Amino acid sequence: MAPSATATKTASPTVPESAPAAACTTQNLRWTLTRITDPATGVRDPANAELVAVNAGSLSCTLVGYPKLEFHVGKGPQAVGVGKGRPAAVTLEAGKGAVIALSYSELNGKGPDSGACVSVTAGAADVAAPGDGTTVRVPVVDQRGRPAQVTICGDEVHMSPPVARQ
Repeated sequence: MAPSATATKTASPTVPESAPAAACTTQNLRWTLTRITDPATGVRDPANAELVAVNAGSLSCTLVGYPKLEFHVGKGPQAVGVGKGRPAAVTLEAGKGAVIALSYSELNGKGPDSGACVSVTAGAADVAAPGDGTTVRVPVVDQRGRPAQVTICGDEVHMSPPVARQ
């Protein structure tokens, strides 16, 4: 009689997988909206402004998609943010941020749209994290942090995909 082989299972060590970061919410982000008056030279289609979201929470969170962005003039004209490109998810560690470049036609008395433009001049915008229904009012500031306004010719503000800010 031949000895019988007994199969034994050895447990392989398990490596705990880190849980994916929760979605960023409007409330756990600190928002700034900066009007760019000195665009970079040599850059094709420089941004007119940038929206920055900084994770003010103590845990990482992930931005998935474009934020909601609306500029209002009372109950009158409004301009809304429209995504430009396909955004990748951006995970923000505590204290880290993401930037969204904003491009729009300015009412400056030049160009074919200036004469027949419905303009929106605003000193603030309503902003919400992607997928979050809660909005916050974010004041527009200039590059030195002083109160400013944007004048948008038209009803759309093009948003670039969010990218991590270094």
